[in-house]
Amino acid sequence: MKTTTLALAALFAVGLAGNADAQQKTTLRFAIGAPDSQGGEILGMKALKEYVEFKSKGQLEIRLFFNTLGGSLQVTEQVKNGTLEMALTDDSVLGSFHKPMQVFQIPYLFPSSPVAWEFMQGPFMREMTEDMRKATGIRTLTLSENGFRNLTNNVREIRNPDDLKGLKMRTMQSQVYVNFMRAFGASATPISFPELIPALKQNVVDGQENAASTVWDGKLYEVQKFMSVNEHIFGMHLVVINDRVFNSLSEDNKQILLDGARMHTEVANSRKAMDNLQGIEKIRQAGVRVYVNSPSEKEAFRKTSQPAVIEFIASQTNKELIDRLLVAVEETKKRVYNF
Repeated sequence: MKTTTLALAALFAVGLAGNADAQQKTTLRFAIGAPDSQGGEILGMKALKEYVEFKSKGQLEIRLFFNTLGGSLQVTEQVKNGTLEMALTDDSVLGSFHKPMQVFQIPYLFPSSPVAWEFMQGPFMREMTEDMRKATGIRTLTLSENGFRNLTNNVREIRNPDDLKGLKMRTMQSQVYVNFMRAFGASATPISFPELIPALKQNVVDGQENAASTVWDGKLYEVQKFMSVNEHIFGMHLVVINDRVFNSLSEDNKQILLDGARMHTEVANSRKAMDNLQGIEKIRQAGVRVYVNSPSEKEAFRKTSQPAVIEFIASQTNKELIDRLLVAVEETKKRVYNF
């Protein structure tokens, strides 16, 4: 009888230990408003998942959701409300939740991806994301490249600002992009993306601006003759988490999650940069005449377009913040280029 009692007690103790282990396991749902693919952001998400689950010995489970919980706006809103733990979103969407984030829509802010990568890990960005956390409860774990936007059209190569004069250019339904085009003397026409190809075929507009991946995936190369790699606006991706969820984690798991987030950045940045180059080459091989703008040519575009866009964004945020941003970018350029 005594032996049986001891055996039952041992089984009960094992059961309690098993329940304790189960209670320690935390599942974090991590969503993006895009389908599963071999893109840099997707591979970065998978790298984060693999790293975190391995390092936490399974205490942290990352469940990935691709294009099932809504677009970037919807998944960001869910993180803010606490109905979703984590999301991969972008800086343009976050401007709807925290207006100061709109400053990153300034054209020609970064001369290259390496400068942007350095800046995203710097003190100005940490200050911005910390302010957003305090205001919204959305904590940023890391940032990575979403890509540069470029120009395409059916009239001529765009090598300098004057080449845009008189062109009818499609933009997103954003005053930033409207002001950007008008600064060059182009006519800006907001058109939704599903209507863009018919508008180009019917000569409603001459051209548009988008990332190389969008030009390729959206088959815009079939209805455009020229592409200029002028890299006017750099898009950022942000891995965000509900702040209350993050604070509920153990100190060990917080560190593991932050290390996994940095793993995401390294994977996403390198893959995004290579995908961009390969995408442009595929567009060239499809028959589009591609012109790669030089740094000095891009500087001419910057001088022409920045003032009008800065004036608009300052009216939505504040000029002092923009001035500090421009100084921070210049300091980053000096660190990267050392001249």
